[in-house]
Amino acid sequence: MRKFWAKCIYILILQFILVATALANTLVLSEQGEVLAETDRYQVRLRNGVLVHFHNKLTKETYTLPPQGRSNGWSGLSIQHEEGQDDHSELIDDTWEVESKRLSPLSVEIAYHSDYSNYRSGFRFDKTVRIRISIDADTRDLVIQQHGISKHIISVLWGCGYLNSQQVEIILPAHGGRVVNDATEFNRKGFSEFAYPGKWEAQLAILQGEHGGFFVRSADTTFRFKAAYYVRSAEHFGISFRTDNFAPFRDKDEITSVEWRLNAYRGDWQVPAEIHRNWMETAFKPRQLPTWVKDLELVIYAPYAPLDPSILSLLAEHVNPSTTLLYIIGWYDPTMGLEPDYPPVPEFGNYLKAAHRYGFRVMPRITFHGCSPNSPLYPEFEKYQLRHPTREHKLGYELNNPTYDYPTAYINPAAKAFRNYLVEQMKTLYETYPIDALHLDINTSVDNDANGLIDGLTAAEGNVLLHQELAEAMPGIVLGGEGVHEVTFFNTNLAQQPRRSYNKQPHPISSFLFSTWTIPYGFHVPNPDGEPELYQNFQEAYTVWNVLPTIRIRAPWMLREPHMVKTQGFLKSVRIGQTWEQTWNIDVAMDVNIVGDVNADGVVNVLDLVIVANAFGEAEPDLNGDGVVNIQDLVIVANNF
Repeated sequence: MRKFWAKCIYILILQFILVATALANTLVLSEQGEVLAETDRYQVRLRNGVLVHFHNKLTKETYTLPPQGRSNGWSGLSIQHEEGQDDHSELIDDTWEVESKRLSPLSVEIAYHSDYSNYRSGFRFDKTVRIRISIDADTRDLVIQQHGISKHIISVLWGCGYLNSQQVEIILPAHGGRVVNDATEFNRKGFSEFAYPGKWEAQLAILQGEHGGFFVRSADTTFRFKAAYYVRSAEHFGISFRTDNFAPFRDKDEITSVEWRLNAYRGDWQVPAEIHRNWMETAFKPRQLPTWVKDLELVIYAPYAPLDPSILSLLAEHVNPSTTLLYIIGWYDPTMGLEPDYPPVPEFGNYLKAAHRYGFRVMPRITFHGCSPNSPLYPEFEKYQLRHPTREHKLGYELNNPTYDYPTAYINPAAKAFRNYLVEQMKTLYETYPIDALHLDINTSVDNDANGLIDGLTAAEGNVLLHQELAEAMPGIVLGGEGVHEVTFFNTNLAQQPRRSYNKQPHPISSFLFSTWTIPYGFHVPNPDGEPELYQNFQEAYTVWNVLPTIRIRAPWMLREPHMVKTQGFLKSVRIGQTWEQTWNIDVAMDVNIVGDVNADGVVNVLDLVIVANAFGEAEPDLNGDGVVNIQDLVIVANNF
């Protein structure tokens, strides 16, 4: 009997908790379509599909200003009035007819309707946007999803407006990771678009205040094309979120957006970033890092040509070969075969053997989905060439430059025939030359192809398949890429991190999201001695992004000449295990910047030779990091005498 009453009390308590939870989550809907959403974490108001008020109950911060003037958060549709032309935005305002209804205690829907006549084209567009707003009872997320109806519909979008630039700034995993605020410079004053996947690397935006903030994210696993828009005015800014249809748009009359989720948090940006990173791991199951990639200390851009194995012995004196990756560009001869064919130069085999003998890892480069228009294979693959989603022209590199010898047409990797051909070429390469990694140039290029589905796949789905098929054809290979985003990270363990000149406010969010599985390294890093000012721009961003130390060594003289102080100092800093930040900041590492200067008197001379000779068999001064002073250390001093 006692157990019975205990069970009854438990049920009553549970019901009380559930009722209390339901009361804490409320959605109030007006006839005019205004929505007030409230949980124990936030209070939010939306009008015409735009968030106009956000109060964080956890921190007692309000991130919006009172609505005044026109909102710079957008909500509405994008429509293609005429084929071959860009889109035209149709934004919701007070002229649209409104119909609102409650779907459940925690879900409402507002329908906005308008008509539009384009007398020049003769088109008449009846437009409807339905916005469903709900509260997820488990996570307290505010969930926003739209459905749009119109002729030639490209996208649907909603936004947050009247955001106080003095209270909150945006942290985006875009361009390697960046902060966007009222100090940000844009090519077009006060406006910027971040497209996913591409510039916007993960479908997450964090709005950070002093003690907390709120985030907007999507949990879409189908790689829908999306974008975030930032618009700034004198006192406030807006950010809007767009979901695109798959091209072509001429046959599209409706669209349903992805679910966008909002919530408040207390603390710094890592709180929402960790939520999204955990979701990424569960959703995409990324490849784990091989041990040798975890142990990497340095990436060296090797000479383009010729591939002279003699430089390797000199490199081995300046670096730890077993933790150094050689990135090889000039390993194939384009005069003997054009993309997607990659005939190795005669020296490549001997170079690879010598590199492995010293303990280096080697990563040659190919173009991920490239085909030369001059290749005999181009007529076969031309029908799969990617096209711009609205203007529908063919996409590629230097296609219209008659002075450029090696243009590249971008082929949609959804095409099975192209994938089969490239994978077979790489399988043969791998079986002949046991490379350690393969760099896939432009592998983050994922376009909304105006050709539509190819072999039943989108370009993003083809991208994923090509990565997976390459890995299966080359067991044990490590794939690298040019940049990283949610389409590529779970199949690549290395990624160049481009340093954009316009990203003057770098932020570590992208590294936080991806580097558990994909290690970033430098993108065509300038030499610190040859271009010190340009190098400094890279250094500032790469320090924030925790990019793997990367340097370009064009020729053996760069390792011998005493005036290459910063180059040799960089290499020694890596070799002796100085702090990561000191490695990038050559000015900090100047006390170790002359290779072979054992007594630190600023010059390599006979005194250094005597010191090393007298220390044979001891632990120091160990110049090559093999743990003992020997003839190799003496050779290093002699070469820099």
